[in-house]
Amino acid sequence: MTLLHRSLVAIAISASLAGCYTDTEATVPMPENPDPMQPLPAEKVSLEIGDSVIDAMKESVVITTLEGEEKRVNVESFKGIEYATQVRFQHSMTKELDETIDATAFGEACLQVRDTFVGGETLAQSEDCLNLNIWRPVSVEAGADLPVYVFIHGGNFEYGAGSDDIVHGDTIVAQGVDGDEPFIYVSINYRLGQLGTQWVESDEEDGNYGIGDQKRALEWVHNHIAEFGGNTTNVTVIGQGAGAMSIGFLQQDDNIAGTYFQQAIMQSNAYGFQYPSYDVAKDRSQDFDETTPREAIMASQKTALGGIEQLKNWLLASLQVPLISPASDDTPMSTLMPYAPYIGCDELDEQGWPTKKWVCVEHTETPIVSGLSVPTVLGTNANEANSSGMLFSVTFLIPFILENWPDSTNSEEPAQMALELIEWLDDEHNVALVENKLASMTADDVSIDLTLPSSAYSAVTGLFYGAKMEGDLGDMMGCIDLNDIDIPGMITCLAGVVEINGHQQIQDTLNLTDFYPKSEAALGDAIDNMGKFKTLLNDTLFDGPARHMAANSEHEATLYRFDKKPSFNVYNYNTGENSSLDILDLFKTIGCISGACTGSELPFVFNKPMRLDGSAINPNSGEKTLMNEMSRIWFSQALFNNFQYAGAGSDNVLVIDGEQSFNENTATTYDWDSIANEGIDPKLINGRLTGLENEQLMPWQWYLAPNEEETQE
Repeated sequence: MTLLHRSLVAIAISASLAGCYTDTEATVPMPENPDPMQPLPAEKVSLEIGDSVIDAMKESVVITTLEGEEKRVNVESFKGIEYATQVRFQHSMTKELDETIDATAFGEACLQVRDTFVGGETLAQSEDCLNLNIWRPVSVEAGADLPVYVFIHGGNFEYGAGSDDIVHGDTIVAQGVDGDEPFIYVSINYRLGQLGTQWVESDEEDGNYGIGDQKRALEWVHNHIAEFGGNTTNVTVIGQGAGAMSIGFLQQDDNIAGTYFQQAIMQSNAYGFQYPSYDVAKDRSQDFDETTPREAIMASQKTALGGIEQLKNWLLASLQVPLISPASDDTPMSTLMPYAPYIGCDELDEQGWPTKKWVCVEHTETPIVSGLSVPTVLGTNANEANSSGMLFSVTFLIPFILENWPDSTNSEEPAQMALELIEWLDDEHNVALVENKLASMTADDVSIDLTLPSSAYSAVTGLFYGAKMEGDLGDMMGCIDLNDIDIPGMITCLAGVVEINGHQQIQDTLNLTDFYPKSEAALGDAIDNMGKFKTLLNDTLFDGPARHMAANSEHEATLYRFDKKPSFNVYNYNTGENSSLDILDLFKTIGCISGACTGSELPFVFNKPMRLDGSAINPNSGEKTLMNEMSRIWFSQALFNNFQYAGAGSDNVLVIDGEQSFNENTATTYDWDSIANEGIDPKLINGRLTGLENEQLMPWQWYLAPNEEETQE
């Protein structure tokens, strides 16, 4: 205890005693808490960067040291620098620095169906949005060779921006200066939604324009960051959510990985997600081109992201019925994230008779098969499935229908349930009922209704992973009237001539005690069923695949687990006085009440006491300490060096729960799966992830298996 601290305590005790034992007021004044230190006003500065003169901002940042002291640190920010030019539905081209640049304000965000904000103010959106932001220590000279971190934001490939308040680099860069580990931080924009991915018939390039933009941003950093004082051979790319999924694709490109970045951090990469194949992306392709009005593209995107439309597409893709259902892969997952990148084609062949068409005969590998190409830190949050965009309201709409409208299906069989729901949703009156129900719901309503009834658990689980069709194609064709292919009754007709069954792997999974459906129609059982559903998704989409990637990497890997349940919620469905209710945010807000969901780590990574929408939160003292510690180690080489995963035999995982410091001996949990994921079923008792893998029930063992078509033959 310091002398000052002892003195203050003595004064406080004396004053308390004086107040207790006399009738007069204490003459010794009580100590007052000093006002928090405030940053100084930002200053505009003009800097020579290479051959350019750039107007930037010198910003004063107040940080808290690890010893608990407040101090001001100055950083420089360069905002809205254009890194590439783009033409709609073409890959972007890297742009050189202009002679003079105004980098004092953030550039426009990429087009998306929701508003974007910075500092509480609405940020404009446009198609000319390929800009980046840089934060660095003040007075850095060219050639200083500082480490560089490039951040790729999340948002389901549908929304977000590098200018989002929660991912600003001012605090972390200031902390690096204070800790004598200075670095440069870069955040980027990339095209989203329909403008970010559109199928093209080619084996030379794909239509994943958003991923292409990220490559151009990394190329720009490689070409220019040395002029800002960065080291082009010490670049770490970081991504969260869709940003982490993007890095999975970037690691596949030998021209990018290892050259434009040498390390990677992937936060909440759903490696178990099945991206749409080349053929599925082709089937979904719109006839949009460079002349299509922007309003038409965005209206189509808004419809595609609506809960009802996603539910119908998901149900149809789950059934995989030829001529009626959209083309589907083994699972319908990609309908739940409709603008995710698609798996490209490595070789096309002209086939067919009498009319020939180009057919993809060799597909590009999915990221989980390609593996890691650089040293990587990857991990998950404890409750990813609570808020994952891949769940959205799609699976949760089914309980609403079942519970609130008794004329809907009561079937527990996946195919029959899907058929009945498709027909039910074809009635405009029923659709209006669902929409009105959602529009009138409060957070309390969702909290109560967000359960999976026993009559739906097995069916929804089967439909989430898709179904297999079995039957005679001739009988099927006889049932179909090709002149009137949209009649719902025709789908019911198919149910009589074709059998649609869930994958055997899902049937085997549901037979395990940990995932076995409860049969009693009681609220407690419904809640238990929903818990099992989320656990299954966490295990197979997030935790199991991340552990598999780390254990099988040819490069050093660190596996982490964010187990801290925050006292605050990073999601906020009511984002302002004039905001309309966004049902996606409402579901995520409720889902995140119970634990660390997707994005919960971001306030800790960037030491920003705010929600994802930029609104303020009030973390407790323990959370402030964790923010201070985690944000420092996340942007240091220690994260890569001190916690390397040694394989499934050791199963050493960096567990971040707020109870342990970032010391290798205290923060690392060994035999993590058996301790953290102990199962009930004898096959899972040594860890659910280990048990599911032993039973050949993990995604890389069936629907993401390499050479899958040959294996099925």
